[in-house]
Amino acid sequence: MPDLGDLQHWFKELLLTGAAASLAPVRASNRLPPAVRIGVYVRGYRARLVECLQKEFPILRTLLGDDVFDLFARGYVDSCPSRSYTLYEFGGGFAAYLDQKRPPDLGEIAGIPAALARIERAKAEVYRARGHESDPAPAQTPFLLALMPPAAVLRRPDTVRLLALAYDFRGLLAAFAQGSALPLPQVMPSFLAVARAGYCVDCHPLEPWQYDWLMALAEEHMREPPPTSDDDPRLSSWLPEALRRGLVVAAPTGLTKGSPPAAVQSAEAGRSLRTSASDGSTLAPST
Repeated sequence: MPDLGDLQHWFKELLLTGAAASLAPVRASNRLPPAVRIGVYVRGYRARLVECLQKEFPILRTLLGDDVFDLFARGYVDSCPSRSYTLYEFGGGFAAYLDQKRPPDLGEIAGIPAALARIERAKAEVYRARGHESDPAPAQTPFLLALMPPAAVLRRPDTVRLLALAYDFRGLLAAFAQGSALPLPQVMPSFLAVARAGYCVDCHPLEPWQYDWLMALAEEHMREPPPTSDDDPRLSSWLPEALRRGLVVAAPTGLTKGSPPAAVQSAEAGRSLRTSASDGSTLAPST
């Protein structure tokens, strides 16, 4: 009788790779040989992984069509088998895989699938991130923010992902929400915030200066004051909307009197964080 650990390792590798050096552990039946019996589990497991990708990237699946999407999904299963105890981690590398597999003869539009996959992966991450829905409601106007105690400042919460993209997906995202045919996005630089507020995840187009300010804003785990609303008059009128959409939250910093000045004082820091990916999209660092 084989060792249980060796048997489990053999079965795991069989599921992940679809091949095994020997099928000796599998007993034959009166109706099915060992290869067919074990194939039921191999095909079922791989089909489940493809189904997970279908559920996590519904917009991309709609844009590409079932056949093309499943072709990429099966290739991803072969190249990047799941190594985590949770299927949530499995889709984390799908956008990068699509970026590697982009057809070189399609020109600028070849990067659309990878960029769209980054948006949908950001939505999945934001959905699972620690939120502030149970926290006291933040102040809704800059005037009230000015009255807040010094220990309370603005932070970019874990439930926000910032994307700099080479395509404008606004029309495509709106069409999917309405159940309409999906148009191809325009090839043009755009900025997007994926955020959760009231347990609802949504995508918010950003102006370049808004993206820069949010990029410069300290994340929750950091301990430096963010830029103030006095730096840009446009910020004062936009801040209530940013609070309502969950792009920023009021949170204690733990700073004490005499703390060193902030290393980030303006949106110039946000502009310096922009980087160029091969498909023109970037993702703000997440906590």
